[in-house]
Parts: sequence; C-alpha cells; structure tokens
Amino acid sequence: MNRSCVLCSLTFVTLLLPAGLQAATGCGVIKPDSTDAVAAAPEHHKVILENDAVRVLEARVPLHSHEPPHTHPWPSVFFEQTSPLNEPWKTVNIRWSQGGPSKGFESSDRDRHNLLIEIKDVDCQPAPAVDLPDTDAVKIHDPNMTVVLENAYVRVLSVRIPPGEKEPWHTHTWPAVVVYFSLPPSQRFLKDGKKTARAELKELQVTYDPSSQPLHSVENLGKVPYQAYRVELKPTTSVAIAKSTQ
Repeated sequence: MNRSCVLCSLTFVTLLLPAGLQAATGCGVIKPDSTDAVAAAPEHHKVILENDAVRVLEARVPLHSHEPPHTHPWPSVFFEQTSPLNEPWKTVNIRWSQGGPSKGFESSDRDRHNLLIEIKDVDCQPAPAVDLPDTDAVKIHDPNMTVVLENAYVRVLSVRIPPGEKEPWHTHTWPAVVVYFSLPPSQRFLKDGKKTARAELKELQVTYDPSSQPLHSVENLGKVPYQAYRVELKPTTSVAIAKSTQ
C-alpha cells in the first residue's frame, strides 16, 4: 500500500486540538454536540467502534453528493482511500487530522472513502516518555514493522508480512486500534506454544486491543502480503492542557 507519511515528526501538544475549542475543567471532557459529524451528516458518517478512548468513523461522500457542514470534535488518525471505488483500500494515505469544523461539500468532486480514528483524550497532557522494552515492535528493528505516523498521543505502525513468512517475536507496549483492510489466512503463535489460526479476511475490520500485547509472532499462510495498521494510544496524565481559542 502507498503511504505518503513515512514518519511524521512529534507535534507540539497545544497544536493537536481542534481550533476553536475552549479550555475546560479537567481533561477527557470534549463531547460531541449537534454539529458533530454523526449528528449533522449521518448519511456520510458511521460509527464502527467506540469506547472511552476512541471513536472510529467510516466516512463516505459519493461523487457529486452534498455533505452538510459538520464538526469533528476530536483530532484523528485519518485513513484516506486513494484507490478507485471498485478497489476499496488497495492504496491508502495516512495522516493526522486536527479535527474541528468542516464545510462539507456542495457537490463532491470525487468518491471519498475515509476512516477516522478519533482520539478522545487529546485535552490531557501526555505522560512522560519512558524507555520501551527491547521486545517492542519498533525496537526489534524489523523492516516490515515501520512507524508511518507519530506524535505525542499516537504511534501508527504498519505491520507487513510477506507471503509464506513469519514475523520476528515481539510485543506491543500500548493499547491500540487495529485496522485490517483485508488479510490472507494466517496463524498467531505465543511463547507458551499456543497457536491460533485466522481465516482469510476480505473486507474492512477494525478491532481494539485494550492493553499491551505479550510476546508473539504471526505467520502469513497466504499468497499475498499480510498488512495491518496499529494505531497505538500513548499514555496520558489526568492534567488538562491549554486549548487553542483561535
């Protein structure tokens, strides 16, 4: 898959919040209102996963259709389908979106298909950085596990396994939203010898890992590359940060 953002540099935390949001007491308190995308443009936004940490929206705006003005209350990791409509998610662009007001489209100039991993705690100060274990997916320095976007709140990993190959043993340090656009058949191994088979996946699937992942490895049993994206959620404090008023 094409990825235009190979590594986005760490972003200053006060720039991560949607423009126009005011300071509030505490943190983790940003709430949608009647202008929220799901309420104001329900034909174009569908919630496919939500919990206290994230909301995942699938957004579609067909060619020449009208999308009403709306707001995205939280910043997000934004997956944009760049392949044709008849080849869903064959290629994708991944970037950080600030959120905030959107004008929508009077008449969209193309078919648009996006996935937004909205991060709910961006009004909280990030926790101090700590050393990651040597088994962390990035620290093992495998060329098929790469950081495609990173800032103070998320680290997005591309996990790719060539056909017939098995990835090195590794761990995942943080909770994550895991995005699969399709998958060949595979099997997952744990160090205790447990093995879990997974059938071929032919459509979009988004899951949530609520905690770190133990030492494991995945083997690609198919004839096409295994491709997954992990939107890892870095820890935050309970201290609010200043929000932009511009």
